Amino acid sequence: MTVVTALIPLLSAILTRTENPEAAIGGYGLALSVSMFVSLPQLRIQQLTLVFFDNSTSLRQLRKFIGLWMILVTGLALVMVIPQTTEFLLTTVFSVSGDLKENASDALLWLIPLPGLLVLKMHLYGAVLRISRPRIAWIGTGAGAITTVTVAIILFTTDLLHGSSIAAAAMTSGTLVETATLTAVAIQPLRKFEGTSNIAKPSIKSMTRFFSPLLFAALLPAGTHPILNAGMARSPEPVVSIAAVAMAFGFFQLIAVATNGTQNTALALFASKHDPFRVRRFALTIGVITFAVVALIAYIPPVTSFVIGDILGAEGRLKELSSTGFRLLSILPIALVMEQVYSAALMRTRNTRPLIYINILRLITLIIWVVATVNFTSLNGLWVGAGAWSLTLFLEAVYTWIFGRKYLSRVSSV
Repeated sequence: MTVVTALIPLLSAILTRTENPEAAIGGYGLALSVSMFVSLPQLRIQQLTLVFFDNSTSLRQLRKFIGLWMILVTGLALVMVIPQTTEFLLTTVFSVSGDLKENASDALLWLIPLPGLLVLKMHLYGAVLRISRPRIAWIGTGAGAITTVTVAIILFTTDLLHGSSIAAAAMTSGTLVETATLTAVAIQPLRKFEGTSNIAKPSIKSMTRFFSPLLFAALLPAGTHPILNAGMARSPEPVVSIAAVAMAFGFFQLIAVATNGTQNTALALFASKHDPFRVRRFALTIGVITFAVVALIAYIPPVTSFVIGDILGAEGRLKELSSTGFRLLSILPIALVMEQVYSAALMRTRNTRPLIYINILRLITLIIWVVATVNFTSLNGLWVGAGAWSLTLFLEAVYTWIFGRKYLSRVSSV
């Protein structure tokens, strides 16, 4: 679990109580989608660490490789806040104006450090999982979550910042504390880890060969938010739709947070020589339990109203669209865990090229959906955004099963 995904709905709940909630939530969502796109290497850094971290020598090589990516993504984040770049992104790409544009621009400034922090943080998560010390990860997550919520409440109640800047500053602060805590707590356990001494030192070239297909595969997940925001901005009810999708998807990620760790858990279990089919059964159990919880909230109207309205603070049209968006996403938990198990099998056997094909197919599906709904239907932005998430993530699970099913049985021999 990470602060970025888990705290989106909590930050949205605070933003719903600001002067202009739709613009604040939508602006923060736009800015965060840009920041997450810039930080796309972090989506695969954890897997890289789990595969290549075998001893202290390989850890030193990994840190060199990861340091280069931290410098690169931080540089790109700085480019994003150059006035001309920001104007092009918000006006031309996302086609937004007024309060929504102003909120997005303000949030981007506070999110500058986030990409570099995320790259380092995900490496640390991978390292502590590799040495079978997941409790350290929870310590970091807890510290980051407490910091994020505390900072957001202080900024909101004292009027030090307004609108989307509250969430952006809180998110950056929380991620900084999370990363610093992980670094401090993990130092000694990582030094004591002996690992496998007869493994050759990985070269930067070999890591680049492994990481390049993963990076390409990460391009679509990182780019989905900006693509959908651009599509929703050109659909009916753009401001409230962008805010509703951000709220619904963020809350879904919080409820389904157990599914987010399936891939890395599977990689860690594969590395420890656990039976891959027992790992798959374990993942499926997580998916079924998560689906039951999501369905309870999505399909029982009083529960939906209580969660979206009373807890998250949405009212009127925002509440209505957020509830619909959450129902559209409710079909996904089982598909998500199966996708992550089979993609973990591909990574463990170092067959990452199929991930490129999987993500190309998902990209084609996404483009067809967005172009068709924006240009040939009168569906509002909520259906463009939440519908795309449901369709593409479900089909990605199908594509991954097709490409990865034969590799699951080969994991034990690696």
